[in-house]
Amino acid sequence: MKRSRRLALIAMTQVPLLLAGCGEEEKLRQGFYTSVEACKSDGNSDEVCSKAMQAAAEAHAKESPRFGSRDECIRNYGDNCTENPQQHGVWMPLLTGFMLSQLLHSGRAPMYMGANPVYRTPDGRYNEWYRNPGGSPAAAGFRQMRAVEVAPNRAVTLSRSGFGSSGSGHSGRGG
Repeated sequence: MKRSRRLALIAMTQVPLLLAGCGEEEKLRQGFYTSVEACKSDGNSDEVCSKAMQAAAEAHAKESPRFGSRDECIRNYGDNCTENPQQHGVWMPLLTGFMLSQLLHSGRAPMYMGANPVYRTPDGRYNEWYRNPGGSPAAAGFRQMRAVEVAPNRAVTLSRSGFGSSGSGHSGRGG
């Protein structure tokens, strides 16, 4: 047998080992925290919580909603408004907290996915200011608001199918 065929056979025997982890179910853990301490008390590491708070604060400083008057900001965020320290006459909502997203795999540490700033609305609800992956930096819809469905200072885990999972429930063929 030629050397190239032997190498091909050896490579083919390794494929099942490479795909072994692909059938794992991935889970997305999202938490809404009002402080680094609340994040840590929910079982996250100091490093992850600090990184998430810093990322949310940076996004808030660069891209938070801006208003030309205090009254306009209050209409959208109630008394949770402050004047931008870098821009006199520009008002923005106060940063209430951050959404932490982590990807969970069985047997491995959670993987940090990112964090977004969270703001409180006049009716007491919370909105996350997130980056729309379909948008572009020049477009008005690059950053958008969406309701936060997680109670403050706790996390929820959502299941997602892994690479090797079956899609029979969506195919219409039964199974």
